[in-house]
Amino acid sequence: MAATIDKIRPDLLTKSDAELERLAAEIAMAQAEKKRLAEIKEKEALAAEAGERVERVVADVKWLHDNGLLPERVTQGFSRGDGMFSPGMILRAPTAESLVPREKKPAGERKFRRRKDPKTGEYVPSKAAQKAGAA
Repeated sequence: MAATIDKIRPDLLTKSDAELERLAAEIAMAQAEKKRLAEIKEKEALAAEAGERVERVVADVKWLHDNGLLPERVTQGFSRGDGMFSPGMILRAPTAESLVPREKKPAGERKFRRRKDPKTGEYVPSKAAQKAGAA
């Protein structure tokens, strides 16, 4: 049974090419987002397990530090820049969303940071954006 577009969706034949392209792009974006949400759902159990394990590791590292059993190099690794020992800030549990890689945009579509011009105080494109625009 061969179906044709005039029988399935005759309204599509009245749309312009630009509208059809926009509709196709929206459908592709929706499919990609549904796939990403499904991948996040799959990673939730792994993230929950990782969270529990990180909590145990942090508690054990604190106990070792409190009892003077943690080597100095490890103590420095779990310390902030100012020297304060804080393993909970250094070692964090991943979220399910962080375990799913994001799709990178092509270089031409990336947004560039802006900076304030020290002389005028106005926002201007970053130096990297200026170099990319000149190339």
